[in-house]
Amino acid sequence: MSLGWCVVVTFLERLKRIAFGAPIATDRARPQVLRTRLAIPLFGAGVLSAAVYAPDAVVDALERGGQSGAIPYMAAGVVFIMLLLGVAYRSNVRARPDSRADYGLVRDRLGTSAGVVTGGALLIDYLFTVAVSVAAIAHIVTYLMPGLGGAERAIAIGTIGAMTFASLRGIRERMRVVVAVWAGFLLATGTMLVVGLTRHTREVADAVDASAPTTWVVLVAYAGAVASGAVMVTGIEHLAAAGPHHQSPQGQRAGRTLIVAVAAAAAAFLIVMALAWTYRINGGQEGPVILRVADGVFGNRIAVWAVALAAVAIVYAAASAVFRRFSHLSSLLARDSYLPRQLSMLNDRLVFRGGVLTVAIASAFVVFVAGADVIQLVHMYVIGVFTAIVLGQVAMVRHTGSLLGVQPAGPMRTRLHFTRALHIVAAIVAAAVWSVVAVVNFFQGAWVAIAMIVWLVAMMHAIQRHYRRVRHDLQIVPDDRTSALPSATHGVVLVAQLHRPALRALAYAKAARHSSLEAVGVQIEREAAQTLQRQWGEQELGVPLVILDSPYRDIVGPVMEYVRTIHRQSPREVVVVYVPEYIVGTWWERFLHNRSTVRLRELLLREEGIVVAAVPWHLESARTETANNAEGGSE
Repeated sequence: MSLGWCVVVTFLERLKRIAFGAPIATDRARPQVLRTRLAIPLFGAGVLSAAVYAPDAVVDALERGGQSGAIPYMAAGVVFIMLLLGVAYRSNVRARPDSRADYGLVRDRLGTSAGVVTGGALLIDYLFTVAVSVAAIAHIVTYLMPGLGGAERAIAIGTIGAMTFASLRGIRERMRVVVAVWAGFLLATGTMLVVGLTRHTREVADAVDASAPTTWVVLVAYAGAVASGAVMVTGIEHLAAAGPHHQSPQGQRAGRTLIVAVAAAAAAFLIVMALAWTYRINGGQEGPVILRVADGVFGNRIAVWAVALAAVAIVYAAASAVFRRFSHLSSLLARDSYLPRQLSMLNDRLVFRGGVLTVAIASAFVVFVAGADVIQLVHMYVIGVFTAIVLGQVAMVRHTGSLLGVQPAGPMRTRLHFTRALHIVAAIVAAAVWSVVAVVNFFQGAWVAIAMIVWLVAMMHAIQRHYRRVRHDLQIVPDDRTSALPSATHGVVLVAQLHRPALRALAYAKAARHSSLEAVGVQIEREAAQTLQRQWGEQELGVPLVILDSPYRDIVGPVMEYVRTIHRQSPREVVVVYVPEYIVGTWWERFLHNRSTVRLRELLLREEGIVVAAVPWHLESARTETANNAEGGSE
């Protein structure tokens, strides 16, 4: 490189350090242990944030079926599912308070195939969590500032960019900020409830006539509402993986965190839905339900902005946490050989950079394709997490069953029977929700999530098979001849013309003391080949020169065929090919030299029993650059 290029590289390195920070030592990579009151807002942001966008999907589904009056019943059904799965997952986290959560539990209890399905489903769930969250933020921004209408894609993708930068820098949430965000959102919803019920004077909504002639439409609307409302459950898995971040006893404290966070999210969701029903909010109106509720309750733009800021903050916190969850889970799958190994490597900031960039790019693509449409993204969203929930609950049924097999009669056995029954019910309910979502929302986007999970699982199995074949290929076996000395070595020096680089390559080859040695040139032009032969004879180099004919003016083909012929004639003999190579000092010189050499070297490296030795020759520009670097380093 030139001196100017070195300055540019140094500047970019310093800019990188300014942007992303100084390296962090490996011994600082420990889970942060938190008290329960701090763990609740940190890990509960995901499940609480769903109260911002889940009401939109529920209200929209009921509006399409003309059943807006059924909002309270559908909200109660969603909360029942939340609490049931919350109690079941408390048992999960008590049994397995580790960061592998459902993936590790299912893999250990139901086998690796089921574990891979769980891992793939969770990765897709995390991807859609980011997509839905940033779309919800964009929806809120355009509601507050109508002039930005139509820029939802740009706002959402820009938000992903900000989250990606923060994740790559390794920025951790400050506890006080997290607590403030959590408390601020609950305070906003609580204030809306008090003010809304105090100021409301209208009659309640009409009851739903289930015996109406449009009963089928009613049932479809109900099913769609439950399927959409099930998005409230998506943050539970994050809570289940928070065991290592709690003080001892981890299982009990993590279970307590989970229950409190789920209860808070259920309360916030119920408040928004109850007020949406009370104030006749329907899916035909523009804007997020939570802000339309705030507008109706307060009738004050400042109060609406306050609710919006609280909503954006909790959604942003939840989506930012997903970057870590995605990269952590992908690192676990990579260590188990189901994803590229690079995803398991921490960078100098103790960040799984590959996982962060993967979820950022994938979620940005999904947002762009979906047009940052919150409702459409919610339809794609639920499949992934409920796939993992169903398998996780089935794994817990098997886990409790194995404990019952060794547990003697007594209170503990009775408790295990109750726990097993709980997980059976949770598995059935989760499977029912999955089925409803897959059927009702199939053409609205659920098919996309199903297809993505199937594709990802198939890809992970293919990657695992590849790594298994590689391990088998690299394994040392008895009587392995890999380390045996070759019977002989044959040196081949490639010579295009007789110049100093060719003489250096020949000198290196002579120093290696091969069993036999020859120089090889390719005849592209007859006069040039004759000149090379004459000069070679005049130098008396003591090494025979072989000229290969190339009627189609190709250099690579004749050399490859000649080297293969040598190896076929003596399979136990190693052929060492010496290739002179120019070292240049500027980037543009790379396009002027070594093009055939690079291609030839790549092809030779694919041949078994052939070794390629690149012999460098530094051109004047490279020598000048080296001298300049030496002078700069001595100053």
